[in-house]
Amino acid sequence: MGCSESENETVPRFLIKTPSMIITGSEFLEELDLKRAAYPYNIDENPAEYNEMVIHLVKMLSEEIILLSAAADKGVIVTDHDVESAEDEFKKDYPEDSFEQILLKNAVSYSFWKRRFKKNMIMDKLIDQELKQKIEITSQDIVEFYKKHSIADTRSPDNSALVLKKIENEKELVSRLRMQKTQDHYDEWIQQLGNDYPVEINKEKLKTFLIDIEKNEESENATDKNR
Repeated sequence: MGCSESENETVPRFLIKTPSMIITGSEFLEELDLKRAAYPYNIDENPAEYNEMVIHLVKMLSEEIILLSAAADKGVIVTDHDVESAEDEFKKDYPEDSFEQILLKNAVSYSFWKRRFKKNMIMDKLIDQELKQKIEITSQDIVEFYKKHSIADTRSPDNSALVLKKIENEKELVSRLRMQKTQDHYDEWIQQLGNDYPVEINKEKLKTFLIDIEKNEESENATDKNR
């Protein structure tokens, strides 16, 4: 039996989904409003650039939903206490009410920011647990990494020397090396996760967020003729 009309109305139509999670159109719109804040207010007057911004957001959220699906499957969570502690630490860099003022300036609700903050914590924890901590570091890796920065130091004293001076002990050196290896392996790792948690995009619904360039050009041509 198919779903009744009332049931269909209560089921949110997805824009992006994996087998276990969805991003609805309204959720995407919230993310789009946030992304638009970083662009000129009249970006929609340039359809190609506007559409590129939308597609970039789709790609970013597709990667995020893969990570969040994997995190849920692997039991990677953060508690409310973890979030509160991290938020308090984060806000230390924002004196008085400057943090609230930034949210207000960018028209971002606190609840939306908090949800995104928690998602980022979950994704970071997954990457640390499933990728970063599983990377093997050999003594040869450490030697080569150290030599690489030493050579760079002699050639570019203004940049790499600062990095090298901060490497005070082997522990910090290993930490930097592990971060570098994490970055090097990330693309291959996320691609594998994408195979495990395939993303589906509702192309028809996505069209509602894009500017139809052909129609827009036709409209502009018609306006020019009327002039």
